[in-house]
Amino acid sequence: MSTYRDIKTSRRLISGGIAIGCVIALGVAIANLNTEEGTLLSALAFLGWLAIPPSLAVASLDRRPSLLAVAAMGAVLQGVILITSIGLLELVPAILWYLAVRRRPREAVAPRGAFWIRPLLGAATLIPLLMLFVHLDPLCTVTAPDGSVVSTYVEDGVRTGWSFQLGGIASTSGSGGGETTTCTSDIIVGWEAAASVAVSVLYVTLIVTYWPTADRLARTGESRSAVNNT
Repeated sequence: MSTYRDIKTSRRLISGGIAIGCVIALGVAIANLNTEEGTLLSALAFLGWLAIPPSLAVASLDRRPSLLAVAAMGAVLQGVILITSIGLLELVPAILWYLAVRRRPREAVAPRGAFWIRPLLGAATLIPLLMLFVHLDPLCTVTAPDGSVVSTYVEDGVRTGWSFQLGGIASTSGSGGGETTTCTSDIIVGWEAAASVAVSVLYVTLIVTYWPTADRLARTGESRSAVNNT
């Protein structure tokens, strides 16, 4: 009974982390959509990026328990990068997934090289975010008192092109007519957001496709034992 209870508790912890991770991802996407520079594509990019750890946790439920460590590492890195109250919430699913690993009645069998592969895959969860800022795209927006956009322009002498800058540096000023001018050193343009979404989908797809299940690892282990015994 204790083994059954541990497995059941572990699945509940994993599912709880998945639910919290999905809520965080959706919240950040909606928050981005409500900003002046936010677009549907940029919101989808943040949603796809933050949904990577929950997606890996879902994949771990399909006979891939050793994959849960990658999901926890990815969530921790996302929390560190965001450095906000929402970012701190990313630590919650990571803790739940860590506890799920600890509550398993036996250690999850991992593929060969997992000691190095899992940290590398955890770090690779940042690639979709980096894709959003690989090109500097400055923009100034003039907004009327009623919230409508009067004009947009790029200031002279502002650096653009292939230069990485994590996030944009924004400044806001007003005028006597009540108009507000907001300038940012780097907005997220459509192709950056589309590339980020594509990388997020590709990342999860490749891991789910090639990360071995417990059944496959067991068969591989049996084959190696048979070879060693001959």
